[in-house]
Amino acid sequence: MNRSSSLTRFTLIVATAVMALAPQGFAATRGALSLIPANATSVGMVRLADARNSPVSRMLFTQTDKVSTDGDAAKFLRDAGLQPSKDIDVVVIASTPQGSLSDETAVLVAAEGRFDVERLSSAIVSRGATLKPTASGAYYLFPEKGSDPNRGAVAFISPTLAVAGTERAVAQALTDNAAGGTNFNEASGLAREMSRIDPHATAWALVDVARASRMKGAPKVPAQSNGSDQVIASALRSVSTVALSAIDTGDSLKLTATGVSQDDETRQLLEDTLRGMLSAWRLAVQDKSPQLVSVLRKFTVTNSANAVTISGTLSADNLKSLKFNEK
Repeated sequence: MNRSSSLTRFTLIVATAVMALAPQGFAATRGALSLIPANATSVGMVRLADARNSPVSRMLFTQTDKVSTDGDAAKFLRDAGLQPSKDIDVVVIASTPQGSLSDETAVLVAAEGRFDVERLSSAIVSRGATLKPTASGAYYLFPEKGSDPNRGAVAFISPTLAVAGTERAVAQALTDNAAGGTNFNEASGLAREMSRIDPHATAWALVDVARASRMKGAPKVPAQSNGSDQVIASALRSVSTVALSAIDTGDSLKLTATGVSQDDETRQLLEDTLRGMLSAWRLAVQDKSPQLVSVLRKFTVTNSANAVTISGTLSADNLKSLKFNEK
């Protein structure tokens, strides 16, 4: 893999994997955030509402909207009358262990927006889902797929809040909602790193690296890679937490990635590798996209008392130069 593709992948990891995009701070999305399990190994949020008027985010929407031209997904959206880029404002995604001794992952997606519950329910039932009542509310359980024990489920807590994911995660979300929400912010070790996320971030993610590495299907640092990617992957496997964020200003994207570690050697290795990667990226783009050289020179790498952070800003034109919007 060449350096320019590595740069594109860095942008995708920090932006797309945590992005599609926007309200005004954490309080505005309390509904979805209140359902994050306290023992989550990874949490991500994407804010869509304000970004609908952003040229930068529109490039992302052109990618996410391609689902509307694709087979079964397109038919479901038509039947349900749902347009994700217009009807959904906020998405929160969390992964947690299925149990204290299990390496299976429970995935929860909580979405805020405007949902036609009757039409959505009809579309779901027409695809074989069955309604399961519980003391905290009902959810729809999808048919089994082969030998996969993690059946999917969805519940509409209100016309403005929906949850989906594995059955156990959805059932627990209903229980947590009935109890007034979870105590993620107070009880979770992962939540202690929330201070590394700008409260106005358009999209963000936190990953407990050690715990997530033990979970099937949870975000992981790649086990195998090439060149400097292999070095950075090795360093990242020694960090405790990874924090990613992207801020859409309307005409640019501010990207930040942080690796948290108490080990001096790990932080130094991570810092050296990131600086080397920036140098390699500048060499890789100087012929095809020379305007990116000066942009990359403005990316900074800092090594604080317990974390290494790389940050920088890419304009809409910069993103086009990276062929971010290419089919």
